[in-house]
Amino acid sequence: MKMNKKSLLIGIIIGMGILGMANLVFASIGGNDKPANPLGVEVIVEAGDTLWSIADRYNEKAGMSINELLFYIQRENKLDSAIVHPGDHIIIPIK
Repeated sequence: MKMNKKSLLIGIIIGMGILGMANLVFASIGGNDKPANPLGVEVIVEAGDTLWSIADRYNEKAGMSINELLFYIQRENKLDSAIVHPGDHIIIPIK
């Protein structure tokens, strides 16, 4: 089968379109584990802070009870326990 210039050009255009779409699909799957804009405010734990005191400070702004916010902070920040240390960065949801 002999390919003329027109068929070759159409094949190249279709191939580029398929590669472009595949690139968009794989780019949308991502690999970025950290959201660009976290949902909330970042708090840096200071000396004397506990997770309870931080939850107590922000619970009204977050629209949650202290216990709900405490649980949320632990879950969303992937904390193994309620122990935090000065310098830790945690995200607090603020509506």
